[in-house]
Amino acid sequence: MMSDEEIQDHTLDILGPTSSNNNILDYYDERTNITSDEFLHDPTRSEEYDDDEIMSLPPVSGFGERQDEEDEYDNENDERRKEESELDETKSEDLAKESNALFIYRETLPNREQIALGGREIAENDAIWSVSSFRPHWGPDKLRDNNALTYWQSDCPDPKLNHTIDLLFKQATLIRQVSIFIDYFQDESYTPKTISIRGGTTFRDLQEIIQIECDQIVGWINIDVTSKNDGNPFRLFRLQIAILNTHLNGRDTHIRQLKVFSALSPYSQDEEEKERKLQEERTLLQKRRVTNKGLR
Repeated sequence: MMSDEEIQDHTLDILGPTSSNNNILDYYDERTNITSDEFLHDPTRSEEYDDDEIMSLPPVSGFGERQDEEDEYDNENDERRKEESELDETKSEDLAKESNALFIYRETLPNREQIALGGREIAENDAIWSVSSFRPHWGPDKLRDNNALTYWQSDCPDPKLNHTIDLLFKQATLIRQVSIFIDYFQDESYTPKTISIRGGTTFRDLQEIIQIECDQIVGWINIDVTSKNDGNPFRLFRLQIAILNTHLNGRDTHIRQLKVFSALSPYSQDEEEKERKLQEERTLLQKRRVTNKGLR
């Protein structure tokens, strides 16, 4: 077997006198079939290599690359677990907000109070309902679906324009209250801040009846328009609810539910009383027929 000096001399003859020690080292590794680390630390070798040259050698075993890959994999798993945990927390918070909105919606529904005062809710067929704009699938039908988790969303590119909801009644109607359900904690910048209630005969003669400021709440905003008319309802052919601005300077708005209540006119009250008496007479007549049939 050739000695170290003979191998190096032989290598210089092959590679030339200008070859570097690294080239000699590579050739030596190939000829002797030993690792670079073993060659550099061979006590029988007369030539020494400094630390920089040793550190510049690529790892032979591949252990370093595998360790880096394992560390990267662990980091990716940690990030994935963190994202999943944050997603679970967000879902839990959303469910809690929705549950709270549904509870408040049911418990504070204004219908009972208005009916007790002799009012009635304006039904869909009592007026033509329209909005200034809306996003697909979030139109004016969401205003009256009795679901606190849905909403009408405006879609207006011009922030200077007001978002409006218009009701055109088929006949003169006595309006006493407008109730709007909002949820700041779900809608945030979409939540109405300033609302104007307007009324008139046509679109051209609309006048503001009342303007209110909405707090950052979840619940019904009950706007009693009779407070601006000595306790009497307003006789209107057209009603407009205008959202002048939103919280946090948002551009578009969300209205989750809208209910408009009217007072019964004297004519309507008379008709309702007649219908009630007629129904009582029909019921009494039906009972008599059943009794007579039993006697036979």
